[in-house]
Order: sequence, then C-alpha cells, then structure tokens
Amino acid sequence: MRRLMNYIKTRYENPTVIITENGMDDPNIPFMPRSMILKDNKRIQYHHDYLQNLAAAINEDGCNVKGYFAWSLLDNWEWAAGYSSRFGIHYVDRNDNLKRYPKNSALWFKSFLTSSSQ
Repeated sequence: MRRLMNYIKTRYENPTVIITENGMDDPNIPFMPRSMILKDNKRIQYHHDYLQNLAAAINEDGCNVKGYFAWSLLDNWEWAAGYSSRFGIHYVDRNDNLKRYPKNSALWFKSFLTSSSQ
C-alpha cells in the first residue's frame, strides 16, 4: 500500500486520496460455531498491516490520504459472492432474526480508533 500511495503521489501530483471499501472476506461456513466466527484474527492482521503501511505513506512520505473506510461494518450480501463470503467486522446471524455480534476485529477497530499511539 505504501508503494502504491507513493506511485499515486508521484504520478498524479499528490492528489487527495480516499480509500473506500477496503477489507477481506472469510468463507461463510454454515455450521461453524459463532465463537469461532467471532475470532477473526486474520482480518485484524490484515487491517493492522494495511493501516500501518498507510500511516507510513502519510506521515513519512507526505501522501495526501484523507479517508479510509473498512469494508464492511456488517456481513452482507455481495454482488459477486452472494452470502458465501463474510466481509463484516460484525457477524450477522441469519438464523436468529439477523442478530448482530461484534467480531474481534470490531473490538480491535474500536481500540485502534480511540488510541493515540497507533
């Protein structure tokens, strides 16, 4: 990500960049226990590494990044994948009236966004 931001900075004279819909999916495994679904450490690592590189591009290289949006707040229906993938930082239980449960990544984001040391 850092290299890409620097390429955009150099090639396009450092335009304002807003990163939208960035995230990763997990397969929707119907009989996986909820306790396992909520442990999405791979997603935490993905966002941590991505944001760490993005912060370096902004703070060390002067790239003009003004926004970042994680995809997605909730598990949802995806155009290309239907319900076979889950992107959200909140699990949606489709068998229990669409009840939502925060995944570990939601708790990580909350900590990340409220911490000044990240």
